[in-house]
Amino acid sequence: MTLIKHKKRIFLFCVYFAASVFLFTCGIEDIYFLPQVPEINIRTDFNTTATIYLPSLSSYYYAQNYIIFYRIYISDRFESGTINTPSIRSTISPSLESDFNAIYPNTDPTNTTSGIAANILFPGRYYFELELEGVDINNILTKNGGNISILFSNIGDKLVLLFNGIEYPLKRSKKLITPKPSDKLFQNTTEINDFDNAKPINNADVSARLGVQGNAYASMYVVAAGMNPVAFTPIYSKPTHISVFRLPDN
Repeated sequence: MTLIKHKKRIFLFCVYFAASVFLFTCGIEDIYFLPQVPEINIRTDFNTTATIYLPSLSSYYYAQNYIIFYRIYISDRFESGTINTPSIRSTISPSLESDFNAIYPNTDPTNTTSGIAANILFPGRYYFELELEGVDINNILTKNGGNISILFSNIGDKLVLLFNGIEYPLKRSKKLITPKPSDKLFQNTTEINDFDNAKPINNADVSARLGVQGNAYASMYVVAAGMNPVAFTPIYSKPTHISVFRLPDN
């Protein structure tokens, strides 16, 4: 009996030791998290201006920058007010309302369930990353945060990003193959309106409807982005809807 008890103790010791090593070496997996930009940090004026306060991410060592995703919608409706209700969005473009509803559960701050990562969610709805003319946008939307504005330019008819008193014209994604027009500015042009251009090789970032044209609107979302230091995979915050902007006429 003593020998049996001794062997049993050795067996149990080995089991406990192995379990301890496993827990020590594996541990509880760290959760790398980036905070969502609060909705109260965004102030809009009609559909031509949005001012956004981006909180500093400096306390998150794995944070990198902020990203703005956009998609352009063509409409025959001219809307001068704020585009913030289902009826207005649907009237402007059924696709705008459909995309808004599909993305909304991921933007809802009260929704505690796991959402879809931004690098999957937005490309899946044909949303692209915003660029700037003459500067790398990652050098503007840094982890340091700050105040930015998206608005109609004071110099010419174009949509710009205002940061530290400097206007940077918004540019459409560098991932577009042969965009029309080629300058990729956020302006309402005949080429943007052309239904035949709204295809993957040209204007993949445009939602157009046959026989519908006249106005163009851009819906935008902001997310915080970083890199998981262990798995080396991207990390994103929940997205926050900025606004739906009416593109100025060329």
